[in-house]
Amino acid sequence: MLFRREWSFGRLSLNARLVMVVAVVIVGLVSLTIMSALENRDRQMSGLEYSLKSQVQSAISIADNFHQQAVKGEFSEAKAQQLALAQIQNMRWDGGAGYVFAFDTDMVLRMHPLLLGKVGKSVREVMDRNGLHVFQMMGALDLQKGHGLIRYDWPKPNTKAIVGKISYSQIFKPWKMNFATGAYFDDIDAAFRHALLVNLGKAGLVGLLVILMVWLSMRSIRRSIGGEPSFAVEMAMRIAEGDLSTKDSAEVFASGSLLDALARMRVKLTSIVGDVQRGSESVSVAAQQIAKGNDNLSQRTQEQASSLEETAASMEEMTSTVKQNAEHANHANQLACSAREQATRGGEVVSKAVVAMGEINASSHKIADIVGLIQEIAFQTNLLALNAAVEAARAGEQGRGFAVVASEVRSLAQRSASAAKEIKGLIEDSAERVRSGSELVDRSGKALAEIVDSVKKVTDIVAEIAAATQEQSAGIEQVNNAVMQMDEVTQQNAALVEEASAAARAMQERADALQRQMAFFRVEDSASGIAPPAGAVPQGIPPHGKMTPRTPSGRPVGMVAGAWTEF
Repeated sequence: MLFRREWSFGRLSLNARLVMVVAVVIVGLVSLTIMSALENRDRQMSGLEYSLKSQVQSAISIADNFHQQAVKGEFSEAKAQQLALAQIQNMRWDGGAGYVFAFDTDMVLRMHPLLLGKVGKSVREVMDRNGLHVFQMMGALDLQKGHGLIRYDWPKPNTKAIVGKISYSQIFKPWKMNFATGAYFDDIDAAFRHALLVNLGKAGLVGLLVILMVWLSMRSIRRSIGGEPSFAVEMAMRIAEGDLSTKDSAEVFASGSLLDALARMRVKLTSIVGDVQRGSESVSVAAQQIAKGNDNLSQRTQEQASSLEETAASMEEMTSTVKQNAEHANHANQLACSAREQATRGGEVVSKAVVAMGEINASSHKIADIVGLIQEIAFQTNLLALNAAVEAARAGEQGRGFAVVASEVRSLAQRSASAAKEIKGLIEDSAERVRSGSELVDRSGKALAEIVDSVKKVTDIVAEIAAATQEQSAGIEQVNNAVMQMDEVTQQNAALVEEASAAARAMQERADALQRQMAFFRVEDSASGIAPPAGAVPQGIPPHGKMTPRTPSGRPVGMVAGAWTEF
């Protein structure tokens, strides 16, 4: 229902809208004026109520002052009430129209400046012209809340006319007495009516100015639109729905208006959409050819990548084998170097052993000379002992002890000679063995020297083999790296080709989507005024559906600057 109302309002003419706006403005101004006057009257009434409350509280303050004096014993409570009521009775304002009166909780009037004849009498049944018991209402509010505010109708003292009056009352509990005062608000009502009339007049002037401004604004809007807004909305909706036909070509719009701009935009959109539709067909055909070529190129690139991958795997196995041979050659070279060092150290040890055997042989000759010297000494000692024994025999009894010594010395000399002979035999045997050992050591030294030379040659050969193997391994490693790089490049090319193929397919999809979107617009043919069919081939595309790339000069080419040129 709301949508229908909005639609019906949108179908209204500018004049009808102007009338509605003027009506709303007038109603709004009148409403604002009345509400402002009512708020002003409420403020005046609030001020009046506050003034009444202040007067009653002043009277209660006077009564409380006298009550405090009576409590202190200055005079009796009755005297205090009499003095307080007399002083409160003299409180007058507004030319005597304002005063304070008092009555107790038994509804007996205790003081009233105007109703002197009713003082001391019951006012329980006193009513206004509407039947409201004024004093009963005041007493009930004071007993319930301590104070109260009532409205009623009461004769005005000066004119005796019955007008509206408002009274405020408050109970003074120590004396059980209600003090009250009232005020007439007919002057407030009169001021309210006067202010309302004045403000309504001002609102009328403002309304006339607003109506004039709205009428001028509507006139300017109508000129800027160039016609009715509903007609502009209808044209914009047709354009938004893709209808670019010129059904309203007979209409003439003011220059610079919205409808004129929409008409020119429609003509421009018609030209652009026609070009885009034809271009989207061309792009779709080119994208199909590019996608097909990219698919073939991607397949061949993937096959090449597979071959390179197999080659890289074979080269990697060969590199691994050559590296293993190089490692074995290096190990053999290390072992040969170690054997060479050990053989060299063995030759040095044998040379030292030969030198030591020679020194031992020389020492054995020296020992043999010493043993010969000992034999000669033993022989000489034996001769001397023999001579000593002969001389002892000649000396007879005196030389018997010397003969015993000589016999012992001869015995020792013989034993020394026997030991020296045995040592000489042992030394000669040791010298013979040392000579044999020296000869063996010499031959071992020569054999080790030959072994060292052979090991040196083997080491040199193994080192050359290891160096050659290292160079071969490095060369194969470089070849393997080159193959790996070729494989990576081929893989990257394959990925790029796949991306290009995907991009071509995406371009084709976008071209198809663009073609479908452009089919949303219905463009009239320039010659017949009829929109071309959805499957029509744009001008410039051969019947077989393939686009022939050409240079700007018209020469057919495959690619120009990496892209198809426009035919």
